[in-house]
Amino acid sequence: MSEISGISTDDIENVNGFFVTSGGGSSTATTTPTITVSTTTLGNATITVGNHGSLSLPQYKCHVEAGGAEIIGNDEVAKNVTSNQQNGTLTFSDSSGVTGQRTIKVRAQNFGDFIQSAEASATYSKGSITKRYIRFTGVTSSGAATSSRLGIGNIRFFTGGGQTGTEYPTTNLTSNTSETGIVVSQGRLYSSTYDAYKAGDSSLTTMAWLLGASSAQNWWMIEFESGTYSTPPTISSIQYKAYNQSAGFIRIEGSDTGAFAGEQTDFGVYKCNNNVTHNYG
Repeated sequence: MSEISGISTDDIENVNGFFVTSGGGSSTATTTPTITVSTTTLGNATITVGNHGSLSLPQYKCHVEAGGAEIIGNDEVAKNVTSNQQNGTLTFSDSSGVTGQRTIKVRAQNFGDFIQSAEASATYSKGSITKRYIRFTGVTSSGAATSSRLGIGNIRFFTGGGQTGTEYPTTNLTSNTSETGIVVSQGRLYSSTYDAYKAGDSSLTTMAWLLGASSAQNWWMIEFESGTYSTPPTISSIQYKAYNQSAGFIRIEGSDTGAFAGEQTDFGVYKCNNNVTHNYG
């Protein structure tokens, strides 16, 4: 059945439990919402939704498709409606290993109505990082450097999306230079207990912890040395666990010189929660 009372079933199917077998509404679908999409290199996305027309209490339905299949479901998208109830923000992290362009699909709906908006869509593609130096910096939600400490454990960098492919470091580190071709460092060393390599030693109880760091010192970094890596590996996804971390966001940057004096590339700001394992990309 394509229409009920002149309403496309695409616009009313499965709204508040309504299905095309159970009856229909009596008005037309609302105007298509506008969506503005901002994504990071490794696939964290923020979607600003507006233009709800007559919707006074908008709810959202959002999912992401790639390769003809859903890769991020509606329940995996965090949703926030603004105080004036007229627009909102949707966020998600794309850690799917599926390659190719993604399509975001969004609808808005008034709570209690058997009608929803027409569908808005937008596309994006995930990227990768090919830099000799990759740095994590503790930042605020706006991306400003902060002294709120980083706490990094079990970090790995992967050549494939969705934490697949070759991973670096390829060994469990026992010092900052224990793996040939890889050097790890941090902006401030509080004590040897929390040295940089503790982020990659695979232990569930140790970490690199930036206690006492200033906003300028609050970073952790991996270097792929040119003697081993004539070209740095291409990194498509990252995994790490935030331990005892008060910085709520990290900025990921890359450099070919290690100076981080303006020559670096910004790969985006990523939300992180304390004592949670995060998958980016």
